Amino acid sequence: MHVKPERGAPEGYARALQSLAKIDPPPQFIITGGDHVMDALEAKRDRVDVQWDIYQKTFSDNTKLKSYPVIGNHDVWGWMAKQDWDAQPGFGKAVYLERMQLPKSYYSFDSGAWHFIVLDNISRREKEYFGQLDDEQTEWLQGDLATNAGRKPVCVLSHIPLVAICALFFGYGNGKTPKEFWRVGDNMMHHDVKPLLKILAAGNVKLCISGHVHLLDRVQYLGMHFICDGAVCGNWWGGPFQEVAEGYGIFDLIDDGTFEHQYVTYGWEARKA
Repeated sequence: MHVKPERGAPEGYARALQSLAKIDPPPQFIITGGDHVMDALEAKRDRVDVQWDIYQKTFSDNTKLKSYPVIGNHDVWGWMAKQDWDAQPGFGKAVYLERMQLPKSYYSFDSGAWHFIVLDNISRREKEYFGQLDDEQTEWLQGDLATNAGRKPVCVLSHIPLVAICALFFGYGNGKTPKEFWRVGDNMMHHDVKPLLKILAAGNVKLCISGHVHLLDRVQYLGMHFICDGAVCGNWWGGPFQEVAEGYGIFDLIDDGTFEHQYVTYGWEARKA
């Protein structure tokens, strides 16, 4: 969503939320896939609070649906700031947890015939972020899958994609091409993901949903489906990002572990035009 005061972001997010009322049948809940605010990584705390205030007011004013948030890299305060704010109250993920009223940034829940696992794969390396789970979360994930995988199909949610083709193309719009060959950094796709994929494949995971790239793709690997959806803000509220207009995904999850997916462009680009 990348909500901020500028570039029509509050009005755009309001329009996206209002468009949910037109979906038939109506959605049961919303998953907000990360990067709720434009940026907290380098912003001063007062700017961070302004963005969160706008985000929360826009959400509460425009929908009453239950929301399950996923933490994004831009939701983390101060990790990439030139100043050393590590000792400040709220540093890192604390502001996000407080705003979302969560005890931890990763959790699981059931809805209908499915089990959902929300991961936090935003890790820090010096003053940069990259996609990884720490040991504590990995142990929790294995325990959660051991408890739930045998009884329900599982959907895993992360901000940074676990597997995605579109991550290769993030920096190559407007005719840009790589000088040698395609490569993707672990700030765009999960670091050393193969061991994690083996855990998920053994745990009855059917679907993995991510965001982060603002592009749209679908990959099938190891019997699992990976969907990276576009972004409500598109090109950070500057129109479509490469070929993908502002929008969000709608998922119909079926009891037998299959699903249907569609990407909805909610008309914000038309309004701006």
